[in-house]
Amino acid sequence: MSMDPKNVVHGILAEDLEVDPAEITDSALLRTLELDSLAIAELIVRIKEETGVDLGGEETRIADLTVGDVVSLAGSGLEAA
Repeated sequence: MSMDPKNVVHGILAEDLEVDPAEITDSALLRTLELDSLAIAELIVRIKEETGVDLGGEETRIADLTVGDVVSLAGSGLEAA
């Protein structure tokens, strides 16, 4: 697969969850992007739809992760696939 996890995650945040692209940096915590629990759940579902990577096990702590952390998790799942 030649899918770039960074583009996928950034695209979902900007397009699906309407986060200002200027706020989407690798060091931004998801909770500082004003994502509620429903948006977090949607992010997890959309990542799985786009990449096949299931981050459901991270749902309880994902708001405390940075965008870069989520990209890394999605990328490591893609590499394992």
